Amino acid sequence: MWNYKIKKISVLSTFKFTLIYGVLFGTFLGIVFGLFSGLMATSFRFFGFSILGGFFAGLLYGVSFSFVSSLSVFIFNIISAWIDGIDIYVEKIQ
Repeated sequence: MWNYKIKKISVLSTFKFTLIYGVLFGTFLGIVFGLFSGLMATSFRFFGFSILGGFFAGLLYGVSFSFVSSLSVFIFNIISAWIDGIDIYVEKIQ
């Protein structure tokens, strides 16, 4: 069994990954939910607003998700310096 320790995580790489992931995932779900809510709309104008609103809600979700994730990683790095990281035990499978 090998012992490893996570002591620090890059805030910038976490921000980039979660921004792309959050925007793609949030925009997809926003458009899908906007599409379903637009199907119950009384006119085509409300249908378009539902899809557009879902798109922008997904973008907002992605950006806010990346900021929260980056803040969490920043706090982890500060706390990790005090408690000497997180121990991870891995085993090599033959």
